[in-house]
Amino acid sequence: MKKSIAAIMTVFALAACAPDQANTNQAENAPVAAQQVPHDAAAWTAENSQVIFLSSKINKQLNSITEQSSFTTSTARLDKEGNFTMNVDLSSVKTNIDIRDQRLKDWVFEIAQFPQAEISGKLDPNAVNMLEVGESLHLKQPLSLNIHGQKLDIEADLSVQRNSADSISVNTLAPVLLDVKKMDMVQGVAKLVEVMGLSSIVEQVPVSFSAEFKRSAE
Repeated sequence: MKKSIAAIMTVFALAACAPDQANTNQAENAPVAAQQVPHDAAAWTAENSQVIFLSSKINKQLNSITEQSSFTTSTARLDKEGNFTMNVDLSSVKTNIDIRDQRLKDWVFEIAQFPQAEISGKLDPNAVNMLEVGESLHLKQPLSLNIHGQKLDIEADLSVQRNSADSISVNTLAPVLLDVKKMDMVQGVAKLVEVMGLSSIVEQVPVSFSAEFKRSAE
């Protein structure tokens, strides 16, 4: 009898200590609180965005070789009113060949006179600020490019996605095609063709861009 009573008491004790299954399941299935995302007017800034361009050269045997290069230093800003500006330091060009980098700086970009390229435009700030986390926006965005003393109208096919309350990513869905002639860089490119012993360098240059912008209240 004493053993039976002890066994019963043990069962009750274990039952009292065991977690309530319904409550456990309820806690596991409880929805996670949505991240609070501010939608007020804000400025967005990005440092050292990824700016990549492709160059295609044709050798004397008429074989084409395409190479990827980049600019490693830039600043970009979207202010509360939707004014977008981006400055690219042309001296930060990187082709992974030092002598070629220097030739681009001296002959093509002529950085002593034209050290930067500037891109500017007007975006809809509400469309950006009202994005929820995970939502994205597709823009056909007209922009103005100021480079090598020339001002060009361009259009960028952009994707804007909100990663968090204070972060958005912006990238080109397709490269922007820039023309060497319109940028007044023909003479510099001709020097490259000569010293590299090429047949030609393709005058259309595809440029891609991606960046993470951080939100600020300024």
